[in-house]
Amino acid sequence: MKSPYSTISQIQTFFEQKGIRAQKKFGQNFLIDGNIVEYIVNVAKPLFVEEDISLAEIGIGLGTLTYPILSLQKQTDLFEIDFAYIQLAQEEILPKFPKANLYAGDALENLFHIFPKRVFVFGNLPYHLTTEIINTLIIHCRKFQGGIFMVQKEFAERLVKETSSLSIFLSAFCDVKYLKTVHKNCFFPIPKIHSALILLTPKSKVGKEDWSPKTEEEVALWSRMLRTLFWGKRKQIQVSLRESPFSEDPKFREALGQALVQSGIPPTKRPEELNHEQFLNLGQHLLDILSK
Repeated sequence: MKSPYSTISQIQTFFEQKGIRAQKKFGQNFLIDGNIVEYIVNVAKPLFVEEDISLAEIGIGLGTLTYPILSLQKQTDLFEIDFAYIQLAQEEILPKFPKANLYAGDALENLFHIFPKRVFVFGNLPYHLTTEIINTLIIHCRKFQGGIFMVQKEFAERLVKETSSLSIFLSAFCDVKYLKTVHKNCFFPIPKIHSALILLTPKSKVGKEDWSPKTEEEVALWSRMLRTLFWGKRKQIQVSLRESPFSEDPKFREALGQALVQSGIPPTKRPEELNHEQFLNLGQHLLDILSK
């Protein structure tokens, strides 16, 4: 089923009737390209064939993607912060789809509803919250089954092409794949820059047995290690280890130094010269040392 508000004229009519407009503070640029919607659904469908996997969409807006998702007839949790689209969902979407649940308000305050579930997530994410939303899902949603997210093109390229604190942090939990560039003209209002679709696949789904943080304490340690190593642009590891504010604790600093030796990583290396496997190996050694 297609959203009745999926073209520019339909959206403009809706805006006029409600006396509203797209709000920049919520990053509202509505997808109007039906081919992109179809592409998202076709890529996603083979990834959640099990009966007990539910779906979720963060930021339903005018329902351009919501209608096709709900048409798959799976339990689906919807998250929306804007009252206009909350009301739209309550009046027009929920009555048509009894398997849908709507959580009104800030998604970050409501995502706990899906933490216990085996869930596949969709989202056209506002730029200023992209990292926080993705991190929240992979850290706290322990049965996360993957997700397809619309993000800024530059952000997507950094995740898959650069060795950064964020890209390495995510690599401990999932694979990130750049699916497709989405031209800015595929949205209304037209944003200033292009977007991209990325696919997150949990490591358990791709058969990887690498080390991964299992508890909140391990996640915090993994994050602290990366913040330490990537502190200061292009600094040698030994400099960051000595000067980073994240390594002020002598016990942590000494343990990370030992972990570097055990991992065979020269302290004169810079973080961007290491690969994902070296970082994961280092994280495991650090945890082992601090657990003794």
